[in-house]
Amino acid sequence: MASVLAVLALAAGIFWLEAPGLIRRKQFRELVIFLVLLLAGSTLYSALMLQVKLPNPFMLVKWMYEWTGGATM
Repeated sequence: MASVLAVLALAAGIFWLEAPGLIRRKQFRELVIFLVLLLAGSTLYSALMLQVKLPNPFMLVKWMYEWTGGATM
């Protein structure tokens, strides 16, 4: 549990350092992308530390190519 709190504290610190500069330069699209990636990374790492069983991302890619008729490259 302490590692999850450390990840959240680190993510908050990174946001505190990076966000003001992006807002000052009016880079709102980059700020949104930064937030999405920061939240996704923090969530996935926290789930990993809590030993949550996550699905294999390759299965999504496999599913996407199967519904196209199994086209080969």
